[in-house]
Amino acid sequence: MDSRRLSTESSSGESSPILSNFNSSTSLILVHDDDEPSSPFDVPDEDGEVPESPEFEIRRPFSPPMAPSLVFLYLLSPYLKLGALFLPNTQLPLKYGIPPLIIFAVLSAFSRQIWYMLARYMRKADLEDIVLDAFARGRGKESQRSWLRTIVRGGTGMLRVLLSVIYLRESVHIILPLLPEDLPLPPRPLLTAVFALVLLPLVTGQSLASKRIAYATWTSIATYIIWFCCVAVAHANRTLEINPGWLRMGAFWQGITTTAFAFTSSSTLPLYASLKAGSPAALSKGSATRSFRTLSTLSVAVAVCFTLPLVFFTAHMDVVILQDPPPLRLQPIIAVLNSLTLLLAVPSVLVTTPPLPIPERVRRATTIPFSKYLTFALVIALSLVPTRIARILSDVLIACACASTFFLPALIHITTHFFKRPLSIIMPQIPATPNPYAQEPLTSAADELLQRKERALQKHQFRKRVVWDVGVWVLLLPVGGGGFVWGAGRLAGKW
Repeated sequence: MDSRRLSTESSSGESSPILSNFNSSTSLILVHDDDEPSSPFDVPDEDGEVPESPEFEIRRPFSPPMAPSLVFLYLLSPYLKLGALFLPNTQLPLKYGIPPLIIFAVLSAFSRQIWYMLARYMRKADLEDIVLDAFARGRGKESQRSWLRTIVRGGTGMLRVLLSVIYLRESVHIILPLLPEDLPLPPRPLLTAVFALVLLPLVTGQSLASKRIAYATWTSIATYIIWFCCVAVAHANRTLEINPGWLRMGAFWQGITTTAFAFTSSSTLPLYASLKAGSPAALSKGSATRSFRTLSTLSVAVAVCFTLPLVFFTAHMDVVILQDPPPLRLQPIIAVLNSLTLLLAVPSVLVTTPPLPIPERVRRATTIPFSKYLTFALVIALSLVPTRIARILSDVLIACACASTFFLPALIHITTHFFKRPLSIIMPQIPATPNPYAQEPLTSAADELLQRKERALQKHQFRKRVVWDVGVWVLLLPVGGGGFVWGAGRLAGKW
């Protein structure tokens, strides 16, 4: 039993072996916890202190042990996908393009840090467990936990499916202008079927640690980097054209919101759990390469390096479009690379989708992953819907992605630390019953020194708490609340 558990039990007034060793007149004592920071805001230099114990609950199905390089791959991958590919088409001036990109990059790293601290504080690395612990902790809340669990699973599955639908749909639409017009069959369903056959052996991977999923994701990032280089060359030669997919998106896909979507991610907790599961305790301490915060910050920095130049391209997009057709056209190559980047991103998204509620009798009777096949069939069907419905789906996608990335972690953090009882408390120093083996009282000088140390520690922790609270409230109200107000006004036609 660790010190946190002892401190919680002692708060009820019962005598404790720890408390019985102290007999001082001070009003507070400090009980050190070697397994985690003294508070959820006191983040250590390395994040390898969480031991492999029953108290740190890691769900293995979607979070198998992974090497730091693989975790970095999946931390970086969401930033170099649809949002980044659309950035050259936003046509924002530099003064409206650069600040939002930097701000949302910082907010994305900040929100990942919030998830990281929540996982360490609650000793859980699963979104469902964290939400249940934040909003339905305690006895007599079984029904509340049941519908909260359903909402979390349904929301997570909907976000993954919509993301896969838009990826597959756009990868098809980008290639359609390159196909000949005299095909015997409708080109869109035909190309969708071809792409589905390409994805079929990939989407059946067991987890993010699967080699086929990792290879597809590495290839997706490689195609994005080549696309980035081709876009830079096309912009230098004044041959860059607008991606027609930008015109097919919904009402929420504006310049700044697209920038925000470019820095959304939804697999922070599973990746943190996989990194902890794959980091031996003897090697994790003192290793920066195994630090989740280091990998997260590095992924955001690399993403900024490969997205910030696109803002400069979009500032001069109107000049580029008016140029005469040059002898060397890179647009077909750019379109193919764009399509491959999105297509190869589908497996890593679908593999983390919660399974469908298939009856247990069916699951035991066969080893065929019916849930994966049914989910993939749903993605294919939704990718063929008319443009009017697809625009609605794209608006739902950007709203859910931004809310889950920026708004949800701030809401859970504030609920946990402002409206819930803490997991560990400060205990009164004098035990409830006298201990015959207690030591002699401390001298007044030593007692005063202890109080000064305690006040200095509390002051230091208070400053950290203020900084984090301000950041979380900014993430919740101006960013999250402002986004909801803007979305409502956009739907109402006010702006």
